[in-house]
Amino acid sequence: MKLAFLISAHTDAPQLKRLIGALPDNSVFFVHIDRKSDMTPFSALLAADKRVRFIKHRVSVVWGSINEVEYQMELVRAALLSDLSFDYLITLSGMDYPVWEKGQMLEFFERQQGHEFLCGAPITMHGKGSKLYREYRLFASLPWKYGSVKSKFRVFLRKTLWMLGFRKPLTFSVCESEYNLYKGAAWWAISPELAAYILGEWDKNDKLVSYFKTSFCPAETFAQTVAFNNKQWRNRCIVNPTWEGLEVNTPLTFIHYHPVMKILTEDDYDDIVSSGKMFARKIITGKSDKLVTMLLNQCNKRQIHANEQ
Repeated sequence: MKLAFLISAHTDAPQLKRLIGALPDNSVFFVHIDRKSDMTPFSALLAADKRVRFIKHRVSVVWGSINEVEYQMELVRAALLSDLSFDYLITLSGMDYPVWEKGQMLEFFERQQGHEFLCGAPITMHGKGSKLYREYRLFASLPWKYGSVKSKFRVFLRKTLWMLGFRKPLTFSVCESEYNLYKGAAWWAISPELAAYILGEWDKNDKLVSYFKTSFCPAETFAQTVAFNNKQWRNRCIVNPTWEGLEVNTPLTFIHYHPVMKILTEDDYDDIVSSGKMFARKIITGKSDKLVTMLLNQCNKRQIHANEQ
């Protein structure tokens, strides 16, 4: 079982190092560092680890914009074009940390081959939240500082277009193919075959990509929409009939999202472990250290128990 972890990070190099150290030893780690961030702390801590491959194509990330999909696809590309073959490609944030021990992760993916851990639901079933996806978001990928004149203009333009009656369709046609828009999470584990299919659509289907350039948070919709509108792949993924929250549609990662992503601490330990999920997010050095120690101790106990069997 060979795993490729596709990791995006922009801060907290020590946390990225301990994340990688807690993942299966024979894995390979393809890492994207936000172009706005200094590479020095990351390379200083990880350059000696031959399993870590920093991708050269770095994106200046603007949350909620198409360039989040861009770095996702560049991580996928790096893994698929590498000199190795993988059973699963797994996306993580540098602020994730495993709940399971290394052997348990490998055994899980060994058993689950043939299943895609890409999860989501149709936007049409998202209730009032679907409004976000019907707005045209022009200039979304430009790194205009929040609260600046340019940023306020961008918001003004979005609201004006809405008032004038311009709506993005949630069902649309591209090159005679019909698409329904689906939403999930940016964190998934998929086969190289599905990854290649999604990357192919990104590279070759310009009209489809253009739809997402003016969409809200396409990192949570592009992969799902591409996969779920293809019958072959849809049947291998996790398609929920209705939207019941980001937590439900993040199949392998524990998150606390009410109303924003919570920084996890030792107080969250019981909820994390009882969730049964493989990873936890959001972990930050100096705030989550006790929690990481508790999770590491739990994994060590499981490893000792497994060795005794």
